[in-house]
Amino acid sequence: MRKISIIGSGSWAQALTKVFVNREILVKYRKSVNKSKFTSKTIRFTNHFKDLDKSYFIFLAIPSQSIRQNLVELRNKTNFYNPVFIICSKGVEQRTDQLMSEVVLDIFPKSRIVVLSGPNFSSELIKNKPSATVLSSLNKKSLLEVSELFSLEKLRVYFNSDIIGTQLGGAMKNVIAIACGFAKGKNLGENAKAAIITRGISEIVKLGVKMGAKRKTFYGLSGIGDLTLTCSSLKSRNTKFGYDLAKGGKLNSLKEDCTLEGFESCESICKLGQKYEVELPLCNSVKKLINGANPKLVISNLLSRPLQFEN
Repeated sequence: MRKISIIGSGSWAQALTKVFVNREILVKYRKSVNKSKFTSKTIRFTNHFKDLDKSYFIFLAIPSQSIRQNLVELRNKTNFYNPVFIICSKGVEQRTDQLMSEVVLDIFPKSRIVVLSGPNFSSELIKNKPSATVLSSLNKKSLLEVSELFSLEKLRVYFNSDIIGTQLGGAMKNVIAIACGFAKGKNLGENAKAAIITRGISEIVKLGVKMGAKRKTFYGLSGIGDLTLTCSSLKSRNTKFGYDLAKGGKLNSLKEDCTLEGFESCESICKLGQKYEVELPLCNSVKKLINGANPKLVISNLLSRPLQFEN
């Protein structure tokens, strides 16, 4: 049996562990004549990268800004040939403005990469509630191999080969979610939220296409699906951050409460907009808000932009 390792200790790492436990139970249940209960004895926890030695599948369920540091340590303390890295983090690296797949290839150039994304709250995966997710890779064999790990009755898996679009959709939706949370905190209404989501997907598509992504990717699970879920619930850490910020919460204390991928990636996403000459008014407005700009002025400037055709 191929060795599976998960790097991380947060909610996503816990959700993935639960998925694999459920899968083992399901497989054992189907194969068992008497349908006796099954308890996994194959999962162990460790604080040492050396214990990940010779893993075939490695899930990266850690904040995007710590992936490079963890991978460097992993490379120095383990023995790998060509692992399959499954990227579960949704962000853009601050120092390099790179997507997570680019960071992984910097450290492990021969690795195979699969991106896991979609509208999935980890708390609902843990409770085994119905969900759909997308796996993205340029390697068809890796897609099929990883999909077999998620073979559960209540978890529907879809594929695509657009790793740029899948990652960018997941990263940018966190920034748009901060805007939605802020609008909710300021009681701007449901119309405003709908406008933010709609114009948000427009910004994601425009930048994504310029970066080489496929337009259709953004109308799937990792695009509008993930964006809609994240922007519609205060369960989302980024939406809750925007909401609390609008209610007068102090930036430093809000940042300390949990990992905020939208906050961490916002500056880099705005830089990518400049690099590819794409206007990102919403993302830039969020950047101004988290940099301490006057909210009334930010909203006024956003609403007073020149009139244009919708595209």
